[in-house]
Amino acid sequence: MIRLVRILGFLFVGVGAVVLLTWVIEPLRFLWPWLRSLPLAVQVGLAAAAVGLVLLLGSMIWERLEELERDKELREDF
Repeated sequence: MIRLVRILGFLFVGVGAVVLLTWVIEPLRFLWPWLRSLPLAVQVGLAAAAVGLVLLLGSMIWERLEELERDKELREDF
């Protein structure tokens, strides 16, 4: 399950990064009105990219917290 969430997260982050770059890089700002004129379904898809980022970061933090105790046990063994 974590693998699926991460794959979806990376895909969403990629789409979100493209949208962000069109706003941040000034020569690409001419694309911003075009992005706003996209159909609602596409805009929802871009919003899903932001959700993907949250899913990706959340799954990575969750996995790290689960492994924290195992790391402590390994250090105590030495």
